[in-house]
Amino acid sequence: MVRIFDLPPGGLTDGAVAQEVDAQGTPIKKEEISPEEINPVPSEQSQILRKEFINAENDKDSGERQIIRGGDSGRSIFAKEKVDRSARNKDPDVKSEVTVTESEGKDPYREGFQTPTEDNPAGSNAGGMRVSMRPKHSVYLMRVEFPDDIITEVNDHIDNVIIPARKDQSQGLVGQINRDERSAQLNFPHDDGDVGEQFSSVLCRLGKEYVSHSVGGLEVDTDMQTMWTIHSYEGDYNPMHDHGTRTSMGLSVILYLKVPPQIEALDNPAVDFKGLNGASGAVDGFTYLQWGTNGMRDANMLRPITEEYVKPEVGTLIMFPSWLRHGVLPFFGEGERRTFSANINVTPSEDWARAQYNDLKHKGKV
Repeated sequence: MVRIFDLPPGGLTDGAVAQEVDAQGTPIKKEEISPEEINPVPSEQSQILRKEFINAENDKDSGERQIIRGGDSGRSIFAKEKVDRSARNKDPDVKSEVTVTESEGKDPYREGFQTPTEDNPAGSNAGGMRVSMRPKHSVYLMRVEFPDDIITEVNDHIDNVIIPARKDQSQGLVGQINRDERSAQLNFPHDDGDVGEQFSSVLCRLGKEYVSHSVGGLEVDTDMQTMWTIHSYEGDYNPMHDHGTRTSMGLSVILYLKVPPQIEALDNPAVDFKGLNGASGAVDGFTYLQWGTNGMRDANMLRPITEEYVKPEVGTLIMFPSWLRHGVLPFFGEGERRTFSANINVTPSEDWARAQYNDLKHKGKV
């Protein structure tokens, strides 16, 4: 129920009392207001704030996003199929009196929840309060899916050029890729005038797209710092680490080129994560991303999840800021787990920096 009050002359100063009125502005006598209206007894429905309120972002099924804010959104970009998470948590016969709404491109602080309308007098809640939930994003992750012919071309170049050249890259890397005679971390030249240079150009353009979707209004130049391949076999792993770039802003890339069948057969934790109990091997060979301190009781303490297990899928590339800590878990059995990695330098473009300077100069701030 929405209640309307007229302010007294002079506004709400100390000691002033607002007069409740009806929709036509006629004052309502106090005796016409029932105790239940003043202090409504919570209904069974009004007490069901439950998970769909706390996890409202999860309940919206907007399908897969090409570029997504990670961290607090509750949805992974690593689920290939649309997942109706609302079906797990909602009883179709019970409606919560508080519902979250979001409008694309609008400020969630100001848009908030549904407000009362003629068709829906209660709006978000019976008190007519304006409430909003605003997730605080910690990291942006980009997912790109390459066509099969591109992956085939890159793999052929690696088999015919990179592996025979055997230019070791391991001295500058933390990966423990040494359990098999074929285990290797090899340099992938990005200025060879061939596949490496072409692929480097593609990744640098993707880097600009990443920045434009994560830091609006900033125009940047990107250039490739390093590219390399990782050829992992049974028992190989990569401990938690981050990457360095020559620039303060930097991006890193992982592209999955070959995945052993025993890893392919595992469930995708982005779709249905059953946990690690029972020595399940549920994330063998997976990439692990971490951007905060995690604990088993995080969800119970209303802390956002700040980690992600990424299942390797051939043709999938992920791009993230170079400061993001990540690692690769070992796997067991036959087969090669082959990935491509790169570090990209990011700097504000000269044209953008000049425009910013001229604007400040025009305003007399420099």
